[in-house]
Amino acid sequence: MELNKAASVVTQVGPWAWWRSWWHRQSPNRQDRYANLAPVVAVVLFLAAIASAFWYLRVEEIEREQEAIKRDVEYAQQRLRLRLLERQEQVMRLARDVSNKEIRTDQFLSRAEALVQQYPEFLSLTWIDDRRRIIANQSVSSISPSQHMRAGTVLKVGETESHFSLARDLMQPIYGQINTDVDKDAQLAVLQLHTPLSNDQGRFSGVILAEYTMEGLLRYGIPTEVLAKYAVALQDGKGQLLAGQTIPGRIALWRLLPGSDKPNNDYEVPVSPVGNDLILRAQAWWVAACFGW
Repeated sequence: MELNKAASVVTQVGPWAWWRSWWHRQSPNRQDRYANLAPVVAVVLFLAAIASAFWYLRVEEIEREQEAIKRDVEYAQQRLRLRLLERQEQVMRLARDVSNKEIRTDQFLSRAEALVQQYPEFLSLTWIDDRRRIIANQSVSSISPSQHMRAGTVLKVGETESHFSLARDLMQPIYGQINTDVDKDAQLAVLQLHTPLSNDQGRFSGVILAEYTMEGLLRYGIPTEVLAKYAVALQDGKGQLLAGQTIPGRIALWRLLPGSDKPNNDYEVPVSPVGNDLILRAQAWWVAACFGW
């Protein structure tokens, strides 16, 4: 009954008159307590508005940064892909001349030396026959003795021999990796390109093995502006670091906020023509440093 009566009073006299009537019915102490609550409520609402504005601006900034890093990584991947294809075309041209018997061993060494000196990402170029015997090899001077392939020796059983067999079976260029964790003789991560050779009957007669250093591909294949702006790394399909540097994952304050699903602001993409076994990843430097613990 009292609620119905109060509702009828509000309807008759209006909300402002009802508020004044309700206020005058309160004791002075209670009026003081209510009056003290007003600044607190105002401050809380002000802080909530500021926090909402910061959250909105931060989410917008994260989206812009993610679009920028995606665009830069895609551009870097295209540059690295173009460089690999150019080197592959040169190796295939060399393999075609070897298959057609247009060059001898000394001529192969001369041309391989010119390629190794001109393109610093090359680690070595090796001519291997169908019996896995090394015919000729041209390597950089800084290569370790354990990685040097000497003429007259035979390929050891391992990842290199497996890639050799795959190129023989498919009769097409094959990319493969040599990791230091798997091959104890390898001092650094290496990307291999096995280009098959064929004889007059079209049968397999060996490969031209081109080896690239991962550090060289990263340094000379990625634009300098991307390297300066991000922590860039080459990784294998399992996420293992092959070259470059990464920022360790940290607990970010902004991760707790909705819309912040990319607190580290990173992006990765497979490197063509190698495929999913070689991943190019970039992370923004300042996000982890400024917004992480």
